[in-house]
Order: sequence, then structure tokens, then C-alpha cells
Amino acid sequence: MFGSYMDSFRPELETCPVCGSKGNCHIHAYYSRKIVDFIYGKPVRTQVIILRLLCESCTHTHAILPDIIIPYSTYSLFFLLRIMAEHFLGISTVDQLCERFGITRNQFYKWKALFHKHKQEWLGLLESMETSDAAFLKELTMKTDYSDFASGFFRKSHLSFLQSHLNPGIRSAKTADCHLKDPDP
Repeated sequence: MFGSYMDSFRPELETCPVCGSKGNCHIHAYYSRKIVDFIYGKPVRTQVIILRLLCESCTHTHAILPDIIIPYSTYSLFFLLRIMAEHFLGISTVDQLCERFGITRNQFYKWKALFHKHKQEWLGLLESMETSDAAFLKELTMKTDYSDFASGFFRKSHLSFLQSHLNPGIRSAKTADCHLKDPDP
């Protein structure tokens, strides 16, 4: 899936997320990254090559990550959704999941809390309380174009779905907006 996404990617059509310039992004470099994903229902560590673009307008570089890769996570989106699905549907206990997929209970509960946080951020408090975790997960996986959800979630939260934190060197737009406003207009 990663390969097919990258085969269709055209850097010259991209808009820079920093300065908004169109048509000024060009291939800058590549780096390798290890990711845990599923192949035939089993966790597998694979290596992918990540493309970096350079915006000639503002000189910022950007990694191009398809929706299946969660920024700053070793685990793919599918890996986390699979674990959550098995848990929410009662297919496996937490202990069974942890043993089968080689994760700790602490890590599982961090992912579960992050799932709930992002579900609430997307749906709002009341709708999130009324929507079961399994129903929300099913809705995500049945989307014909997950990228529309992913883009909307990013615009709303400044994170990818199930991304736990921002790059420590970058402040979120929400934080930056607070610092730019004059306290005494």
C-alpha cells in the first residue's frame, strides 16, 4: 500500500504546509524508517523509505507520510486499529493482545486512551459518549476515502489520528496563535 501511494505521488503538485506556496516543492532527500505493520494477520517489522521535500519558497523540508504511517510512531495505523478492534469487539483480552503482538499492557492502555481522546476530539463530547468504540472504529475502517477523514482530523487537531505528540521543536498552530495575539487590543 505504501509503494502504491508513493508511485502516484507528484511533488510538483504539492502545496507547502508552512508557507502555502504551490508548485515549489521538490525532492530533497530520503531516509529509512522501521515500522511495525500486519502481514497475514501477524506483526512484522518492515523498513520503508520516506521521501523529504524541500520548498524552494520558504526552504522548509517536509517528510511525505501516507495516512498509514503515524508520525513519531513505530507502529502503523493499521496495527493500532487492529489491536483496538480486537479489544473493542471482545475478540481478545488485553493480556492475549499483549502477548500475541509483543506489546506491554502500559502501551496498550496508552493507545486506548489516545483512541478515546481522538474519538472525542473528532465527534465532540456528547456524540463520543453516545457512539461505541466499536461503532466509531467500524465507521473509520469503512470510509471509502480515509484521507478525507485524516485531513479533516489534522486540520482540527494539528495531529494525525493516533499521533501522540507534536515534534518537540514545533509549536502547534493553536499555541502559536495564542502568542501572536495582542493581550490588550
